[in-house]
Amino acid sequence: MAAAKRMAKKHNMTLEEAAEGGPAEEPKQKARPASYSMSATERVFANSLHLMEGHLREEKARHEAALKAAYDRGLAKDNKPQKSLAGPKKIRSKKPRGMPPKIHAAVLLRETELSLREIASITGLDIYKITALKLKNRKPAA
Repeated sequence: MAAAKRMAKKHNMTLEEAAEGGPAEEPKQKARPASYSMSATERVFANSLHLMEGHLREEKARHEAALKAAYDRGLAKDNKPQKSLAGPKKIRSKKPRGMPPKIHAAVLLRETELSLREIASITGLDIYKITALKLKNRKPAA
């Protein structure tokens, strides 16, 4: 209890305020004295901010007026998104790029020392097909 009293006294609070988590109201910003004058940089920044807000308001009003005029003329009545002016998009073929999995597996079996499981994970074939390929590609016994 003594520690709580010391902490409350240190922060100029009563015990009730400290128990509630802090003073009832804490000033967010200090009010500037009446004699405070803005620096030149602050004035320029405030002026440009004011002009920017005004420009944005005017631009928004111009856009809404143009949109309303377009609706009145009968344009853009459907809710479909407007198509891009760029050329048609390339449609990717359904065939995977690169080597077919069986040929890829055969090349990996011949040219690497990867395990059958690693080759199966790379090519997407099951391990039994990889094993069959390995056995079929053996050299005949002499």
